[in-house]
Amino acid sequence: MKRFLMVIGALALILLALAGGLMDFSKDAVHQLPDHPNAQWQGAADGGHYIEVTRAEPPYFFVQVRYESGSLWSEGWLKYDDGEAGALTASQVLAFDGDGVIYLQQRKVLASDKSQAH
Repeated sequence: MKRFLMVIGALALILLALAGGLMDFSKDAVHQLPDHPNAQWQGAADGGHYIEVTRAEPPYFFVQVRYESGSLWSEGWLKYDDGEAGALTASQVLAFDGDGVIYLQQRKVLASDKSQAH
């Protein structure tokens, strides 16, 4: 019985070593769009999107959201005023919901015209 348990233990160690050797510990590829070098990736290995602030006329900013492939998903103006006359950057965008809504510290809706942005 003792010999049987030793063999089972040795097999378990061998299987664990093989599993560890087959695992991929490499870092994820850096997401970057060659045609849009200022676009910032938001997402994970299972998907996401790019955010880029393409025009700044404070307090109005034109934001483009792109699919992982680089094609345009949504775009529009939003009004952003942090009280310190700071510029909006892609890193300040917390999320995009897919229906033209950008989340900063509060919910903002992309508008096709700057005069409609709020």
